[in-house]
Amino acid sequence: MQNPGFEPGFCTGEYGNCRSLAALSNLQQQKSATHFLHDRGLPRRMENTSLKMFTFNHTEGCTLFDHYQSESSMHRKNRFIFFSLLFALLLSACSGTQESGLSEKQVEKMVLAARPGNPSPEIWARAIKESLEELGQPVDKEHVSAVCAVISQVSAFSISPKSSRMASILRNKIKAAESNEVLRLLIETRLDQQASNGKSFRDNIDTISSELDFEKWYDEFTSASITKPILLVLNKDASDLITTAGSMQVSVKFSEEYQKKPQKTGFGSVRDMLYTCKGGVFYGTAYLLDFKHNYDDWKYVFADFNAGHYSSRNAGFQAMLVRLARRMVDTDGDLMNYENGKITPSVTYVTFINFLKRKGVVVDEDQVLKDFKQEKSYEFENTWSYKTLSEMYKKKYGRVIYAELPEITLNSPKFVSKNLSTRWFAERVKSRYNHCMRTRI
Repeated sequence: MQNPGFEPGFCTGEYGNCRSLAALSNLQQQKSATHFLHDRGLPRRMENTSLKMFTFNHTEGCTLFDHYQSESSMHRKNRFIFFSLLFALLLSACSGTQESGLSEKQVEKMVLAARPGNPSPEIWARAIKESLEELGQPVDKEHVSAVCAVISQVSAFSISPKSSRMASILRNKIKAAESNEVLRLLIETRLDQQASNGKSFRDNIDTISSELDFEKWYDEFTSASITKPILLVLNKDASDLITTAGSMQVSVKFSEEYQKKPQKTGFGSVRDMLYTCKGGVFYGTAYLLDFKHNYDDWKYVFADFNAGHYSSRNAGFQAMLVRLARRMVDTDGDLMNYENGKITPSVTYVTFINFLKRKGVVVDEDQVLKDFKQEKSYEFENTWSYKTLSEMYKKKYGRVIYAELPEITLNSPKFVSKNLSTRWFAERVKSRYNHCMRTRI
């Protein structure tokens, strides 16, 4: 894979290279400068005493060059020919400059490859191309394939993916809230009231088939004064119940905290933007690509999209620890325990400390704890803990395990199948990615 490294703001687009002046040497011998300029579509007649030349600049385009002043007729002729050729060469480079990356039509072909029969491929193609450009990512076949593969897997190119389980999810949440008798009376009263479409809220539950439907129902349901106490007691709103949204099912929290904003999506909230084609693609692409790493295979990028950034790298760290320490450690990509908003030492942490002590390594446990708390960042690779284990493993086995697919079972009330995992997700998306890469554009 060609460095999907994705350092924020990094751009690899090229405007093209100027051809060598030597390539025109034969032409210089065969044509006069005047005839050459005429062939380039320029006027035959140019002033002898003042010739404005141009130079090509990759950031500014074409800018005026210094005036050419003649000193003698011979020198003037030689310089005239030289600068005429240089002018034509550089003007050719300017006129040949093309928009970097794939065209919108090429992206559209890849969208259709990812989902044949897509009713609006041009809209998705525009959203993908614009999002990559705005995020400073290459609009090349690799990156477009990666985005298409995730969208295809997660939502089949729908701004709000359908789920047959959304209605039952809502009913279960209502049932849980009704464990309080006062709330039960409030909820039951509200359920029988009329919604804006003329039906009762209870009847409208059956029509809920997506997260967007869910949010609209919930927002209207809790808008009346009679149900305000529900929010006060439960301290929940739609954002607590729906944590991912859009065509790429990206975290709403991540999207709200992400510094860049998509263009051409209006002035609504981030949650509103996620339910647009461009907004969903933009924030999903940002989470997929906009983080620094050293992965050599896209499957690890896809696994991180599902399990969280650096989960694959951390699983690689755990895999090295398992082999060196000969102890059982879950390669789930979490080096610490995260419960109720608190970070506590994990089995991985304890196993690492004990392993080092058995090897006679002097261990500063506070430093190790500090290192492990950086597991969600690229900087973890620069810590004493990561470097120490990597060096020990490389010394014994010859190479470092930089990444491994995390072994995580996926549990969500939205899933019909119960045999899903991060490994399954990454491999499915990688298969779709490979299909897109084989597409002729």
